[in-house]
Amino acid sequence: MKADAPEFVFLTSAPLYDIGGRVTAYGASARLGSIVPAQALGQLGYDARAVSVAGDLAPAEAAVAGAKRIVFGEMWFSKEKGGWAGPVAVYRKLLKEIAAPQKRVIFGIADDHFSDPEFAGFYREALRDCLAVTVVSEKLRARLLDFTSKPVLVAPEAVEGARGAPQAIAARRVAAPLAWLARRVGIPMDQWRVRLLWFGYPQNLPPLVELLPALEHYAAKYPLLLTVVSSGVIEGLITPSRASEETRLRVQFVPWSPFIMDSALAAADLVLIPSDYADPVKQAKSPNRLIAGLHGGRFVVAHPLPAYAPYADFCWLGEDLVRGIQWAIEHPREAVERIARGQAYIERRHSPEAVARFWLDVFHPKELTSRA
Repeated sequence: MKADAPEFVFLTSAPLYDIGGRVTAYGASARLGSIVPAQALGQLGYDARAVSVAGDLAPAEAAVAGAKRIVFGEMWFSKEKGGWAGPVAVYRKLLKEIAAPQKRVIFGIADDHFSDPEFAGFYREALRDCLAVTVVSEKLRARLLDFTSKPVLVAPEAVEGARGAPQAIAARRVAAPLAWLARRVGIPMDQWRVRLLWFGYPQNLPPLVELLPALEHYAAKYPLLLTVVSSGVIEGLITPSRASEETRLRVQFVPWSPFIMDSALAAADLVLIPSDYADPVKQAKSPNRLIAGLHGGRFVVAHPLPAYAPYADFCWLGEDLVRGIQWAIEHPREAVERIARGQAYIERRHSPEAVARFWLDVFHPKELTSRA
């Protein structure tokens, strides 16, 4: 190995950005599967790097040439590069340049795209010659067992951002005459609202839109403010009536950026995660949004995805999310206690040190962990 060669290289097909001296990406899979593990290992004194293959391949080729361990992270579908064809071609090219991949290469997979023949075909071929495979959920692990005889391990995704103090909802009902008087004198209703936060990719928004009628019905009892943090909105989510300060359910949109989540969580009473939980593809999703909400000190109300089950004692899981909101309002003390227990669990399982130890154990516990 070259003297200046990295010990760990985490490849991603997502573009990486340097914003204010901090390397980040717009995709959670790239951040949690490549950038954060590299940073966590770096904190233990290892030379670990996250490298994008989205542009010029020369840096990635140089990095993998002498690297001890290489992780091929989540591939990103690209319409501009022929769908999966572009990322598959790049990963195939790099794989051919790596000597002894069965000792040096791990594949990290975060989403179930195996119904796509090109995606599935690549992994059926590539997983024959690697050390192991990591996934983000037990459901996805079960899916991968049909594709490889190599070890398939569920990798903990590290937390991002600041740890927030556990906080419950302090909801107050507003009598109709008081609400009318407040509007007359120009006092916004927002101070009485229960502040709900949703964040995620635009493609995850449809279940939230489906939930809006139920939220509007409940808002007749408690006025609600729903903040949506995403890289884009879909038609039917924010209408003029829902944007009005006088409406019982007000919806506002905040463009996502790598640095917005700490303030968004701090401003929220509760994190809401509706999902298409009956969809087999969605069932393979990771618990990263639930973990982010608890880490930020906020109670989470979510649909029962399989990956959320280990965190059931720390949040509210069920089919009727409005019922979960009501429970959180009526049980503030227990909600805070659940958040605190959840944060302790997350510290053990998802802290940067825990994530670094996972990767050290995956690659070679005796050889590598002796240095830390």
